[in-house]
Amino acid sequence: MSSCLSRACSFLFLCTSSFIIMPVKYMREIMENFQAFCNQTSLHGWQYITQRPETDGFWAGFKHIFWSIIVCVAMGCAAIFLYSNTIDFMNATVVTTVDTMTVPLSEVFFPSVVVCNINQVRKSFFAELGIYENETFIRQVYTDFILGKANHSNENFEVSARKRAVHEQIMKEYLAKHNETLETKMSITWFTHQDCKDMFLLSKWNQTKTYDYAIERDFGTDYGICCWYTPQLNFTEIDLHTHENHLHEPDWGHWFMNVPKGSKTGKDNGFSMLFDIESFDYSYFNEGSEGLKLALVHHLDMPIMRQKGFHIAPGTENQIAVTPTLMSTSTNAMARFTSEQRDCYSEDEISLKFLPKDHGYRYEMSNCLFEAAFENILERCKCAPGFHTMGGDEAMDKYEICMGANLTCMNDLMNRMGEFDHVDYNGKQTKCRSACEDQVNSLFVTTSSYPNRKTLIYREEFCIVTKRLIIKCKSYKRKPLDREYPDLCNLIAPLEFIDYCPNGEWMPPKTFNCSNSNCRVVEAILDYAKDNLVMFNIFIKDPYAKRFMKDEKITKTAYIANSGGLLGLCMGFSLVSAAEILYHCLFGLFSPICGRGKKSTKDTLYRVYTYSRDLENGLCDRHKKAEIVSLSDTQKQDLNHFKNSYNDTAMYRGGPEPGLAAETETEVQSEALLTGSYPSLLTRPCLLHNGMLSSCPAHGPSHRDANGLRAQANGGISHFNNNSGGMAGMAPNKFSFSPERVI
Repeated sequence: MSSCLSRACSFLFLCTSSFIIMPVKYMREIMENFQAFCNQTSLHGWQYITQRPETDGFWAGFKHIFWSIIVCVAMGCAAIFLYSNTIDFMNATVVTTVDTMTVPLSEVFFPSVVVCNINQVRKSFFAELGIYENETFIRQVYTDFILGKANHSNENFEVSARKRAVHEQIMKEYLAKHNETLETKMSITWFTHQDCKDMFLLSKWNQTKTYDYAIERDFGTDYGICCWYTPQLNFTEIDLHTHENHLHEPDWGHWFMNVPKGSKTGKDNGFSMLFDIESFDYSYFNEGSEGLKLALVHHLDMPIMRQKGFHIAPGTENQIAVTPTLMSTSTNAMARFTSEQRDCYSEDEISLKFLPKDHGYRYEMSNCLFEAAFENILERCKCAPGFHTMGGDEAMDKYEICMGANLTCMNDLMNRMGEFDHVDYNGKQTKCRSACEDQVNSLFVTTSSYPNRKTLIYREEFCIVTKRLIIKCKSYKRKPLDREYPDLCNLIAPLEFIDYCPNGEWMPPKTFNCSNSNCRVVEAILDYAKDNLVMFNIFIKDPYAKRFMKDEKITKTAYIANSGGLLGLCMGFSLVSAAEILYHCLFGLFSPICGRGKKSTKDTLYRVYTYSRDLENGLCDRHKKAEIVSLSDTQKQDLNHFKNSYNDTAMYRGGPEPGLAAETETEVQSEALLTGSYPSLLTRPCLLHNGMLSSCPAHGPSHRDANGLRAQANGGISHFNNNSGGMAGMAPNKFSFSPERVI
């Protein structure tokens, strides 16, 4: 083990040393590559760093320093801007904007309607129990089963216990008639509320009227037991399907999940409903008003009536104009962000335990808040709300129904719905968020008086109400009805045996002795209709809908464009610049390591010394600095001329190197000529000063006067004295500097 560790450490040390030593060893080549990069790059300002100034001295050095500072400042600014842009991109999640104002109504769901009678306890319920006048028991029912308040009676415990036993026996007998017991898994409000079949009179959808439903529409909500209506569903078909497949109850998950999209604008294409609230049967004193509590919801949502419901008074017709708004999330936002970042869930990311999809629910914010409140009731109150029968079966199997003090706890938490915003999902508390795909309906309600006493008699609603009144007068509702309308049942009793509405129009026989100008029956029915009937028409207001799109606040393309713009502003950076940097880095790294390889005669790289007029004795400083340039054809001919002269004298390194190829030998000799490797022949080791080349590969053509000296054809070399007078015979040379390196 120790040997392996030591070997690993040795290998790591070797790798680290190679990366440190290699730049030092090849520093010359690296600097040459850096100079070539500065001269060839498209980045702004870099060429000025290594460019030779026209003048020497202080200003020459100042120029390099100035442009180096400018380039560094530009790079610093670019780094700061790029960092800020990157932070903004990383922190930016989604933004909601208006996608379009003209979404066709074919993409819109017509809302479902949830209707609750404000009265959740019928007076006739106590008549069914046989204790219509027993106010003590009525109060006890409210205390134990409806309001959940503790018993504050001053009676001693024994007296209260005896009364409670009698009351429980009465409740047992009543529930037994409905095949239930006191241990029933339903709230008592399922028996005390007004049945939907009694409240509903008429509906109209797609020019088709419905007078009753094949399936009872009673539905439990946080307010109590209400009635649910989804006009797109054909309940007769659902009931037939249930019986044909021998199902205990309809497969609501299947039917509700397949509700079709599509709506039409205008009242004639809306959903009209007529209800009888039976205000005479009110006994629920927790509310001080009478009428209906109405909510329009998505067909897959649990209606939160305490928050979304609004009241409609009896004796009114209400026009409810709906303006749907679609909320959507783009595919890019769904793929890029998590649910926490985009602040919404898709249907596949979360599911609710007590509002499952197989019962016809979806994930939505209000559903999640209901689930959170429901879970808190189970945890804190140790009981299950008895109204939630569609989805709460598991809770009801584990907990008792909320009654008494537990019911008080439940009502308190239900009234605080919205404070709890975490639900249990896969054993972990998950925060409630909005749905990524949703439809929100805004409402505008107008009201008018209904019915018109002068015209109701000519409408079919009059016949429907009359028929229902005859039925009420023969039920337990007779007592509370007689209390409010003493003569009503007696007046309409004869109508039971005659045809008073042939073809759906009020036309009693002449023997009934009832004229339009004087008929007590008609007046009594009109009085009842004015006090109890409620009509509303729900319709889509506009022919188009709005859609809001939740999309990336900063897209990847926008981030790249912003970054490129900032880098271009500060440095002139582009994708081509990135390729240049990569190319020069790779060349600078591998060229020194792998060697230069075999050079072609045409593009051979030569080293030359540059000219300086400031120094005349020996080699000047600028001649000692080498630049790699490509020689022109004229310059290569001059080199071949001197190479031939050198071969004639056979003085190069003691003669030509044996075994050297002709092409390689030419390159070596050329290199030797340019670097001043002729100590035996050159009194000055600089070919430019000796006048051996007609032009400098770096400076370009020389400009000499008539007395200028040139090399002889036989390879002879003219000599100059190493003093300033030696240069007097030669006209002042001025060469244009070009540090370009061709790679």
